[in-house]
Amino acid sequence: MRIVKILATFLLLVLAALVIIPLLVLAGLFIWLKLTEEGDEESLELDQENI
Repeated sequence: MRIVKILATFLLLVLAALVIIPLLVLAGLFIWLKLTEEGDEESLELDQENI
């Protein structure tokens, strides 16, 4: 019975990792996109002023 509980806990942890890790990756990519997007807008504004 103890092995069943250990296996169930392990399975739950694996399933949680399969959900949480991709969400963290997507959140990191979203933040990186927002940070680089601000820099792109600033450089575009500078380019327009120089023209």
